[in-house]
Amino acid sequence: MLNKHAIWLPGQGSQRVGMGKSLSERYAVVSATMEEASEALGMRLDNLMYEGPMTELTRTENAQPAILALGVAMYRVYSREWGHVPTMAAGHSLGEITALTCAGAITFPDALRLVRRRGELMQAAAAAETGAMAAVNGLSPELVSQICVETSACDVDGSRIVVVSNMNSDQQTVISGHKEAVHEAAERLAAHGAAVIPLQVSAPFHSPLMAPAAAQFAEVLSGISFGAMRFPVVSCLTGQPYGKADELACMLARGLTEPVNWPAVLAYQKSIGVTEAVELGPGNVLKRLAPTEGLRVFAFDDKEDEAYLAAASMQPDAYSIELLHRCLAIATCVRNRNWNAAEYEQGVTTPYRGVQQLVDRLRDTGEQIEEAHVRQALAMLESVFRTKGASVEEQERRLARLQGEFGLPSWLGVPPAERPYAGSLL
Repeated sequence: MLNKHAIWLPGQGSQRVGMGKSLSERYAVVSATMEEASEALGMRLDNLMYEGPMTELTRTENAQPAILALGVAMYRVYSREWGHVPTMAAGHSLGEITALTCAGAITFPDALRLVRRRGELMQAAAAAETGAMAAVNGLSPELVSQICVETSACDVDGSRIVVVSNMNSDQQTVISGHKEAVHEAAERLAAHGAAVIPLQVSAPFHSPLMAPAAAQFAEVLSGISFGAMRFPVVSCLTGQPYGKADELACMLARGLTEPVNWPAVLAYQKSIGVTEAVELGPGNVLKRLAPTEGLRVFAFDDKEDEAYLAAASMQPDAYSIELLHRCLAIATCVRNRNWNAAEYEQGVTTPYRGVQQLVDRLRDTGEQIEEAHVRQALAMLESVFRTKGASVEEQERRLARLQGEFGLPSWLGVPPAERPYAGSLL
């Protein structure tokens, strides 16, 4: 069984031809997700992912929706087929939008169109700037940042900027900026013993040079309606969970110009006692960035890890009769706002009496409590909520507490309209 765990969503660069093809052949939900993505974008995204060519798939405006679509498809298998529910989610750069989509803050069609436009703006910025990026291995982010500041200090006309764009781990940093400044910083870093690898990218991402793209992206984000999150999403800029939905647009726009701070995400995760993570997306780049001690990471795209995740059902070994008693107690405590006697009899009294009789029978016979019994009790609760006129907030609060207390799978402990099988989860 998975313990308290996070889901991680990777960023651009993890795409490859063939991504998701075998999954779509094995899971109907993946195939359906790809159809939904193609319809939302008005193009056969799945054909591009499965067949390439790589030059077309790597284009920023194609790579971003492809990575997001596969991440969402994997999340749907993870949650719908296997019944897992995360304690938190986090994404690396682009992956943060995927994480927010999985959490319900952005609808899947909106997210696809959003990241495609994000990619187009980033590609346009690439054409307007002579920029570069390089990975720096073997030095601390603090030393790399210091050398970037020293290099940029020589600038007199704003044409020699270099900054830290990604803090991936204690020993891996990425720098970004004007080509000449990145080259000079790379020489200085190499003199300190770093291994510096130029990256084959089209623009200086996560740097001040992306400000024009960020401003345009902010306008695009202003047209998105953000919803409530079903689980916390931790910002890869701050290492802290998002609060209100009105923070999202500002933070996502800032993400084009400010550095990714993945160690801060890991530090927050550790602070809340999360010791496992599941990477959902192509490849295993985030798994490879994880510390080797104190954290277990599974990559869906790894066959052995996938098999483990499929077997590690969140269903408890045995349900307790106390769970059924608790459902009856909740039904009694919900305030009634419906005084139609016939509706009350049908929606409250009859299903309540059915569960009460079930509990009496199980107690008398000593039968094992099965999933069907739990489903009956939860169906009774849903009927009581609906008939008594309970608010959505009250329903979510009571069901979340019940789910947490008894370790229920996510697909057993949420209202019908939000269940994965209802088709509205994402």
